[in-house]
Formats: sequence, structure tokens, C-alpha cells
Amino acid sequence: MPMLRASALLLTTLLVLAGCQSSEERAEGYFQSGLTLLAAGDEERALVEFRNVFKYDGFHKEARKTYADILVSRGELREAYGQYLRLIEQYPDTVEVRQSLAEMALAQGNWDEVERHGRAALQLTPEAAQVQALGLVLDYRAAIIARDAATEAEITRKAEALQAELPDNLVLRRILIDHKMRGPDPQSALPQIDAALAQAPESLEFHSMRLSLLGQAEDGPGVGEQLKTMVALFPENEELRASMIRWFMVQGDLSGAEAFLRDQAGALTADPKGHLEVVYLLSTTKGREAARAELAQLIAANAGSANADLYGAFLATMDFEDGQTEQAIQALGTILETAEPSDQTRKLMAMQARMLDDTGARDQAETLVEKVLTEDASNVDALKLRASWHIAADRAGLAIQDLRTAQGQAPRDPQIMTLMAAAYERDGSRDLAAEQLAKAFDVSGAGPDESLRYAALLRQQGRPQVAETVLTDARQVSPAHVGILQALAEVLLENAKWPQAREVADTLRQFGTPETLGAAERIEAAILFGQDRMEEGLALLESQALASGDDVRPSVVVVMTQIRAGRHAEARSFLDEALTKTPDDPTLRVLSANVDAILGKTAEAEAVYRDLISEDPAADLPVRMLYGLLVSEGREADARAVLEAGLQAQPDNESLLWTQASLLERDGKIDETIAIYEKLYARNSSNIVAANNLASMITTYRDDPESLERAYAIARRLRESPVPAFQDTYGWIEYRRGNAETALRYLEPGAKGLPDDPLAQFHLGMAYADLGRKDEAIAQLRRALELGEGRDLPQLRQAEEKLTLLTATP
Repeated sequence: MPMLRASALLLTTLLVLAGCQSSEERAEGYFQSGLTLLAAGDEERALVEFRNVFKYDGFHKEARKTYADILVSRGELREAYGQYLRLIEQYPDTVEVRQSLAEMALAQGNWDEVERHGRAALQLTPEAAQVQALGLVLDYRAAIIARDAATEAEITRKAEALQAELPDNLVLRRILIDHKMRGPDPQSALPQIDAALAQAPESLEFHSMRLSLLGQAEDGPGVGEQLKTMVALFPENEELRASMIRWFMVQGDLSGAEAFLRDQAGALTADPKGHLEVVYLLSTTKGREAARAELAQLIAANAGSANADLYGAFLATMDFEDGQTEQAIQALGTILETAEPSDQTRKLMAMQARMLDDTGARDQAETLVEKVLTEDASNVDALKLRASWHIAADRAGLAIQDLRTAQGQAPRDPQIMTLMAAAYERDGSRDLAAEQLAKAFDVSGAGPDESLRYAALLRQQGRPQVAETVLTDARQVSPAHVGILQALAEVLLENAKWPQAREVADTLRQFGTPETLGAAERIEAAILFGQDRMEEGLALLESQALASGDDVRPSVVVVMTQIRAGRHAEARSFLDEALTKTPDDPTLRVLSANVDAILGKTAEAEAVYRDLISEDPAADLPVRMLYGLLVSEGREADARAVLEAGLQAQPDNESLLWTQASLLERDGKIDETIAIYEKLYARNSSNIVAANNLASMITTYRDDPESLERAYAIARRLRESPVPAFQDTYGWIEYRRGNAETALRYLEPGAKGLPDDPLAQFHLGMAYADLGRKDEAIAQLRRALELGEGRDLPQLRQAEEKLTLLTATP
């Protein structure tokens, strides 16, 4: 018992003594324990001990620095940077920490932080060589920004001299690399880059520099090896993987691309993403059947799993695209019946909804999408589909809201950006739409569809040089894409770059298909026409037409070219010869009738048109041509009869409906006219002319607030348009909504661009009147009445009433 009491007393004493240890002493104990573990190579437990230090002493300088240094060595740079920042807040004069922060910020391209910590280090120890290197890089950047070549060269010389003292300093090496890459011999930077990579073998920045130089040197094999190295180092980098595939495609190594993707995809039972990339590649390089066979193999290997369901869904998608729509929709339904609810099933439901929508079953599609979004409000596929419906219905704000939610989940999805561009365009924000198309082009890696959309917009904006750059980049990514090549040729011709256009023609010719051979010859002819070598260009087209067999397209191009050149007799002669080979071809017969009409042989032309209509009542072109011919001859009743007969044969023909709408408006049948425009707009609400005409008709002839708001929703896309008719429409809508001041910004350029349109002048006059600009209003309304003399328009009667009121008022 005495022995037991003594032991208890000793234990109690030790516990009391331990409780008397200060927080600083405990922290130091943990720090020393951490150092011991670190010396023994046990980093993980050492880090735990250092974190324990901070619980008792958050200002322990040595522990925090050692902890941050370990993080740097482990590549955990973000957390290390935060630890160094905490340290510098507590001990701002710690020069080595300032230096570390500046160097880390430099690697990240964060120049504000380089400036802050680099300048602070220079104030503390300006004589230290490592710190002087930071001063040089800051001064070098300032010289680059100022375009001071002399100072840049002088700083580079200092960096070279200091490198002899600091051979492994990456700050100095960055200066020398950048200077050489900017100079006349960029390739001379390679030794410095290789030396930098020897020090920092996992630096994406230096690897990217090396890749860039190899690309500039057109070292195809070198680029390939460098990309393989980078893909191995950075397996999660999607852009690198895409670049690797593009390299294989440019090299024409389709089997290499396939082998690379298969290696990346792994076993047949691995994550489907990589295997679907293989399927896509096979579809584009070996055809649909090869892709189907791959999917069948994947389904068999993953039988009974969610992966099999996904592959089955993609097979159904291929069926749908190949015209087996009902079979595809049923196949997806069968998969969904047995699948457990998950992110994947929601993806498949969205796929089925898109199919249903494409087949006209919008109600069923909407039900599916709402079900998906009820389960997951951030489902990207469902949000994109619903956004497309909002856009079509002129609900741009709701579409943008959905797309922003989707973008939160998939920030680099080019389809979201493309839809966002369409939504901004509907809202009249053309600059924002262009910005989204540019982003879609970038994140898609110059994908064909994104490139063509962006290039088309650039051409509309009058920026063909930029469009050329975009299409050139797209060609490097998709060298065999005929659409890209043809669009590039058009831009090159527009820019009068004849040798480059001819090179594109040569590429198209190598494909050897009738389509590409014809396109190549047309490019060659366009080059000759652009060089004022009309005879040579026509001779080339004619030789192509003679060699085209039953394909009449080249003959049509020849005749149209001759007509545009005013060579009507030559067109007639060539066409007669072409008709001897294919006398029954409807295209050539319509063209022949057109030439007869141009030459004044209207009876002959009319006879041909009527024969063609009799032979094929569903062909709209002869109906339209005959209608135009009869109207030009003043045979109004005959023209109307032709149009009515045409619409009876093909009541949904858009071209004929457009013609009928114009005729009905002229007859004053406003409700019927609006009904036709509503029908055309419902079919394709992206048609800006249909949008303009419908909005204009509603605003002109309807007064209720609901109609005016509908017209405004339709016409918002016209806000930034330079087209005078669209400016007039949107301005008049703003006027009708009570915004005369806003309306004036559109009505003035609209009236100026439509100087002979009485309604445009009337609209501007009414706006002037509402704004109290009496003299201008009177002049404008008088102008409208002069232009509209003899026409029975309600707007002109309104103009007379307003003019009477204005002139009667002192």
C-alpha cells in the first residue's frame, strides 16, 4: 500500500508539471519533434507535428517556413503560397520569404505580386544576387511594355552576366528565354528552355514554350514527341489530349490517333468518356459502321452495367441520325425503364427529349426536361435544351438564366457558349453574341462548327482578315473538312490572296470527289475572274461543264456567270448546247426560260414555265418565276391565279407563302398577312427577315399592349442592326411603346437609309412631332406624303391629320 501511494503521488506530480508548460513550450516541443521526423524522412508525420505547432503558437516563424518549404517540395504550391503570405504578414522583413513569394508569383504570371514582393526584397537586401535577379525581371517587363528595345537589350546583358554567378536561377533564365523568343532567331531559346526543364521537369509553362518553338520550326516529329511527353506529365489536361489528336490528324496518321485514344481509354470496362472519343474518331475516319461495331463491342463487354446503358443510348442516337427515329426513341425508353435514377439516366432522358423535340413531339419533350430538372436543377443537357426553346420563343432573358446555370457546371462547353450567343443576339446584344462565339471557337480548339459560325460573323462585321485567321486555325485542326476549306477559299478570294486560294483548290482537288473537284474548279475560275481574266475563267468553267456528265451544276454556273457579265447571247448559246445533252433537265429548262425572259422572249419563257408546272406541280421555282414574269408584264390577275394554283399544290411552301404575304398586305388583308408571317416565324424564329416583317406588321396594325410587347420581344434582336429597314422597325416599336427619344436613335438612320420609303419618313416625322421638333416634323411628314402619293395607306391619312394639326398651331 505505501508503494502504491508513492506511485500515485509521482503520477499526479508529473501531470501537474505538464499542465504548467506554456503554449510556447508546447509549440517548441512539437517543432523539435517535427524536425526529428523530417530528418528521418517521415514528411507526413512531420507535417502533422508542424500543424500542431500552430495550434499553440501561430507566430512560430521557423515552423511555418519549414512547413511551407515542405509544401513547395511536394508541389502543393497554392497552400505553400498561402503559408508564405501568412508568414510575411507576421514578419514583413523576411527577405527569403519575399523572394520565394515573388518567384512563385512569377511562375503564375501574377505580376502585381511579383512587383509587391520583389520590390520589398530589393529594399531589404539590394546586394543579394537572387534579389537582383528579381529586380532585373521587373525592369525587363517594364522595358517590354514601354517598347524600349535598348533598355531590354541592356537588361538582357546584365541577366547573362549574373547567370554566371547564379547558373540555376530560373528568374534569369526566364529573361533570356523571352528575349531570344522575341528576337530574329527564336529557336536559339531552346537550350535555355531545356536547361529550365532540367530544373523544373514538370513545368507546364516551359514545356509549352518548347512545344511552341518546335511548331514554329515545323518540326512535326518533334512536336509529336513533345506532346506525348506533356500528355504523360499532365494526363488531366484536356487541351493537350486534343492537341495530340490534332497532331495525329495533321500527320495523316489515323491509326496512330486511334491507338493513342484506345491507350488513353484503357480497358473496355473503364470510364466511358475515353471510349466514346474512340467511337467519334472511328465515325469520322472509318465511317458509321465502324463506330457501330465499336459500340456493340463496348455494350457486350459492359453487359448489365450503367456503362452498357450509355453505349446503348449512343447507338440509339446513331439510329436516330440515320433516320430510324421511332426505333431510336423506343430503344432509349427501354433502357430508361430498367435503369436506376442517376446523373446518367437524366442525361439519357435529355437525349430522348431532344429526339422527341426533333420529331415534333415538343409537349412530351418538355415533360421529360421538367422531370430531369426537378430531380437536378443544374442538369446541363436539360438546361441547354430548355434554353433553346426559350430562344425560339424570344424569351432571351430566361434562356440566358438557364445557360448561366449550365455554365456553372460546364464552364468550357462550346455548345453553351453558342446558345448564349444566340440568346444575346435575340436580345439585340450583338457584341456580347460575338464574344460568346469567339469563346466557343477558343474552347473547342477551333472545332469545325464553332469556327464556321465565328468566321461567318466576322465576315458579316467586315473583318475578313480575322475570319481568315480563324479558318486557317480550323484547317490545321480539321485538314480534311470540306466546309472549312470552302469557307477559307471564299475569304481568301475576298482578300484577293490568289496563291493561297489556289493552294486550297489543290487540296480540294486531291480528295477526288465530284463535289470537291467542282469546288476546286470554281475557285480557280474565281481567281481568274478576280484577275480580270474573264475569257480564261469562262473557258475553265465551260471545260468543267463539258466533263461533268449528267451533273448540270457546272453548266448553271457558266450561264449565271455569263449573265452577270452581260453576255446574254453567249449564255443563250451555251445553254442551248447543254440542253442538247440533257433536254429534260428541269434546272436547265428554268434557266433557259430565265434567259429568254432577259432577252425579251417572254412568250417562250412563259410557255416553258407552264410546262414545268404542269409536269411537277410541287416545284416552286417555276411558279415563282412565272409569277414574277406576269407581274412585270402587268398581268396581275394571271399572276394571282398562278400563285393560288401553286399554293393549292404546295400549301406549306415557304417561298410561295412569302409572296402571298406581300400580296395580301398590298390588298389590305392585314389579319391574313399577319397569320402567314406568324406561320413562317413559328417554323424558323431565327429568320431575321420574318422577325422584322412580323414585328413591323404587328406594330403598324395592332394597338393593344399585349401585341406591342410581343412585337418588342420579337424585334429586340434588331437593336444593333445596321440594316435601315430593321432600324425603322425597331424605332417605330419604341415609339409605339412611348419611348420617342429612344426611337429617334433608330428612326433617323432608318429614314436616311430608306429615302424613298414613305412609311420610314412618316415614322420619323411622328417622332419629331412628339418631341416638339415641329419644323422637322412638318418637313418629314410632307416628304412622306409626296413619296406615298397615289397609295391608299392608313399611315398617310394619319400623316395628313398630324400635318394639319402642326401647321394650324402657331
